Amino acid sequence: MRGKENPERPAERVWRQAKDVMMREARRILGNTADAEDAVMDAMERILKNEEKFLSLGCNETRALAVIYVRNTAIDLYNANAKRPLPFADLPEDVDTSAGPDEEAEAEDAAQRLLRLIEAMPPSYRDVLLLRVHYEMTNEEIAAVLGLTSGTVRTRLSRAREWLKKQERRSGNAGF
Repeated sequence: MRGKENPERPAERVWRQAKDVMMREARRILGNTADAEDAVMDAMERILKNEEKFLSLGCNETRALAVIYVRNTAIDLYNANAKRPLPFADLPEDVDTSAGPDEEAEAEDAAQRLLRLIEAMPPSYRDVLLLRVHYEMTNEEIAAVLGLTSGTVRTRLSRAREWLKKQERRSGNAGF
């Protein structure tokens, strides 16, 4: 009798059979690829924790249940993104008084550009960035506040930084 040396785990089977349909469903609900990727990864974490539910399912049933997981996850993420953004009025307006008037004006312009960019940022990126930078929270604290995994927080922070860099390059400014 010959058996498999490394049998495929149910979560691996779900990923192989349903990743494309999960991504399409998440993108349909959330409207963008970045948030859809987050929803699919969060759904896969939930699936991994509940692998036993997928043990006896066929291919179509596996895809159907995976879509249900990602749909619920995407709806949760959509609702979280729709919440009111963090207030900008609380941001400090510290100015380096040791600089001359030209440097102060330049620093103020850079700060205003940065604030405008942050306000224009997708809410899912803006929220994690402000919690990290302004409120000095750890990834774990941000995850707890927003109901995300710490991996999703790390991903969103990275994407927020890249988004800011991309916008700054588009505007032709050398930096803040």
